[in-house]
Amino acid sequence: MGSRIKFSNGRRLVDDVIRIAKTFPSAGLYGDFDAGPVTQLRRLTRPKISWNVLYMKAYGIVAARTPELRQCYVGFPRAHLYQHDQVVCMLTIIREFEGENRLFFARFNNPQDENLDELQARYDYLRKAPIEEIKQFRHQIQFAKAPRLLRSLAWWIMFNLWPAKRASHIGTCGMSLSGFKGVYGNQHLGPLTTILGTDALPHKGISRLMLTFDHRVLDGTPAASILQEVHQVLLVEIKQELAELVQFDESNVDELESSPQSKPEASAKVA
Repeated sequence: MGSRIKFSNGRRLVDDVIRIAKTFPSAGLYGDFDAGPVTQLRRLTRPKISWNVLYMKAYGIVAARTPELRQCYVGFPRAHLYQHDQVVCMLTIIREFEGENRLFFARFNNPQDENLDELQARYDYLRKAPIEEIKQFRHQIQFAKAPRLLRSLAWWIMFNLWPAKRASHIGTCGMSLSGFKGVYGNQHLGPLTTILGTDALPHKGISRLMLTFDHRVLDGTPAASILQEVHQVLLVEIKQELAELVQFDESNVDELESSPQSKPEASAKVA
């Protein structure tokens, strides 16, 4: 016979997130993009800058320029949109806690305003520091310990009565791993208007990006444009900052900029 296993702290929080995400009319788009020139520069950075950090800053730059990426749907008392005045990126991180691998959600406020090496240092800290030292992770653990009824009430208040607090608690946009070792998902579930999925290890310089979005706030054509703009920011602003980090001279940067780039393509996957 089988045995009954208690729902862990981490699974309770994921259960909350999935239940809320199922109320979102979400759709997904993905595209394969040539990140080759950035790949060449990234190899030379010390410490090496994670692809998550590179795309987080690019995503933050686009979100700061694009009001829709800072908006969220509010259904009470009447349906309307609420627009945040800052970018708060919530990045999913897997950490071991109490004998299991669980998801934590790491908050980065206005990542577009930080240097890549500063973002990388913070990312490394959130990935490696003891869980007990990280305040936002401790809060997630404590919240998951509360009875389900209280957690549901807190979620409802945040989504319907206090949308201004949503940014500080769950972010304005999200990031998560969408592919690894050639295996890709087709959508991310989460209580955010947009979630950018990244490929941890682009193959031969080709990076697959996936954007899951709330169709009440965003439509397919602007969502596709957002993916392309994130890629363009990666190839221009992010690439330039990487070049400065490795102290390339101008001739080397020009040589990298002349590298062939494939045209970005995107195809839709509707949930």
